Amino acid sequence: MGTINNTAGTVARAAAVIVIFTGLSKILGFIREMVLAYGFGAGAATDAYLVALTIPGIIFAILGGALAAGAVPLFTSFRSRWGEDEAWRLFSAMITFLLVVLTGFTLAGEPLARQLVWLITPGLPEETAVLAASLTRIVLPSVIFLALGNIYYGLLNANGIFGPPAFSSVLTNVLVIGGLVLGMKYGIVAAAWGVLSGYAAAFLLQVPYMRGVGFRYRPVWDLKHPGMLEAWQMLVPVLISSGLGQIYLIIDRILASGLPEGSITALNYAQKVAMLPQGMLAVPLATAIFPALAERAVAESEEDFARALTRGVSLILVTTLPLAVLVLVLARPTVELLFMRGAFDERAAVMTTLALAMFAIGLVGQCVNPLMTRGFYARQDSVTPLKCGVVAIGLNLVLSLILIHPLKHAGLALANSLAATFNVFQLGWRLSRASGGQVSFSGIGRDVGMTVVAAAVCGLAAWACDAVLAGMVGMGTVGAFIRVAVAGSIGLVVFGTVAWFLRVREFVALVEKGVGVLQRRPSTGSVN
Repeated sequence: MGTINNTAGTVARAAAVIVIFTGLSKILGFIREMVLAYGFGAGAATDAYLVALTIPGIIFAILGGALAAGAVPLFTSFRSRWGEDEAWRLFSAMITFLLVVLTGFTLAGEPLARQLVWLITPGLPEETAVLAASLTRIVLPSVIFLALGNIYYGLLNANGIFGPPAFSSVLTNVLVIGGLVLGMKYGIVAAAWGVLSGYAAAFLLQVPYMRGVGFRYRPVWDLKHPGMLEAWQMLVPVLISSGLGQIYLIIDRILASGLPEGSITALNYAQKVAMLPQGMLAVPLATAIFPALAERAVAESEEDFARALTRGVSLILVTTLPLAVLVLVLARPTVELLFMRGAFDERAAVMTTLALAMFAIGLVGQCVNPLMTRGFYARQDSVTPLKCGVVAIGLNLVLSLILIHPLKHAGLALANSLAATFNVFQLGWRLSRASGGQVSFSGIGRDVGMTVVAAAVCGLAAWACDAVLAGMVGMGTVGAFIRVAVAGSIGLVVFGTVAWFLRVREFVALVEKGVGVLQRRPSTGSVN
């Protein structure tokens, strides 16, 4: 029991640290998008800038995301079998291989930047495509820092260090914002240099902490080591799965490049807003619980593994479902509050609002997916998420082709949401089968239903309140702030009240735990 309590405490502390820094990073991320919207609006320059970021972003998501997710179970397994020194040596070999591959890609990609832009946005106007290619040449080396930074992120997490890697994204956003501010005077090229410097700084920040946990990088080329073979057997499917995940983005870029100017930018702004709960709640929780899941999987403690995973899913649902509903019903005032100034005009606001409403529909699915996927990775099963990803990508493509005609760019957002939601169900079904029924979500079925009811009432209350306020406070930033703050607060209060009376277990547990912490706080100085 003591071990379970200690683990729960470690997860809670880790989650708190990650939530704080992730929250700060997301706030800065919104400031970044607001600065971009203020300085450049939603036009050719922003389309070119976002296309340039897409290419290293895809490479980062394929390599960096997979390595960050794979580092925790691999390091835990290597250390338990061969000792810490050999585990570090193996990761030196992996980093050496990555450096060779990524440096080669960067050197080859520089002269081929125009062709790379054409591959992902074939419908982009020539002038915009040329600008995108020049920006791509600047940001392309960032793939090296992104990938290495993410593998360091995972290794630090595996060694119980959560704060510095979580803070790295804060540092990145500060430098990117600085680049955008300079870009208002010197052009969008300055913003691209800000991106490169931001990712380089995020990597360098983690280097001394890696030395602190005992890692000393030494160039090692040992691809035939049994641990290396095991790592690639696990990581190759993860890499492919991560790559498939990026096809969502590639599909949007390719199809949106043939839509009216500003469509790519509107999708970008909307997705940044819609994914805020994922970044601030779901990913920190999944990241914090991942080492515990990996330890339980290695120890073959199936019951504890199932309990931790299902509680995590339940917690994500009860915290993100009301937020998804509020994002949907308050899409317009949210867009006005965040972006409606400077070069961001009414046309851009309408386009972004439509996309945001469609992304909100899939927000819960996007939030649950990271934890479900990590459930497989903790079991060193990277093939099943890959299979599920293939199915989800196929569904996303079909839906995009169907919905783009009546809904334009909003159809692409809706297709993404529906495919992400479907992926949650297939991941859950396969995880239950893989665990022999130990991982079962039927036990939280009632709570899910009651959470849906509470979220629906929350949405109705927020919608009615916003309708009244819209006629009272008028347009502008202040009016939008009042609408979002008041209607959103009323919606959350209504959700909490309904969830409490319906006795949604995870919500009641959260409230009781919070009350318990507040009641104990005055007596913390007393020790018996």
